[in-house]
Amino acid sequence: MPKMKTHKGLKKRFKVSANGKVMHKPCGSSHLNSHKSGKKIRNLRRKKALKVGADSARIRKALRDRESTSPAAHEAAEAAHAAEVAAPAALAGPPTA
Repeated sequence: MPKMKTHKGLKKRFKVSANGKVMHKPCGSSHLNSHKSGKKIRNLRRKKALKVGADSARIRKALRDRESTSPAAHEAAEAAHAAEVAAPAALAGPPTA
C-alpha cells in the first residue's frame, strides 16, 4: 500500500490549529490597499478560521492533520495509544535483578 500524501497546495494555504480549527489568510490584503481603512488592513493581517465544518473536515483530511476533532474519536485514539504503550511493557515481564 503506498503512503498517503499531503496535498501540497492546501498545505501552503491552510494550517490546522491544536484544537482542530482550520486557519487561513483572508483575501483582499495583497494589493489595492490604499483606499482601505487602517482598521480593515489590521483585521486582514490576522488569520481567520473557516466557518463551514464540511470544508474544514475536507481540508484536515487532505492535510492528514488532526483529521477528527470529535471528543469521542479523540478518546478512542488516546485509548488505542495507551494500549499500544502498555502492550510492550506487559510482554517484557517483571524485571530480573
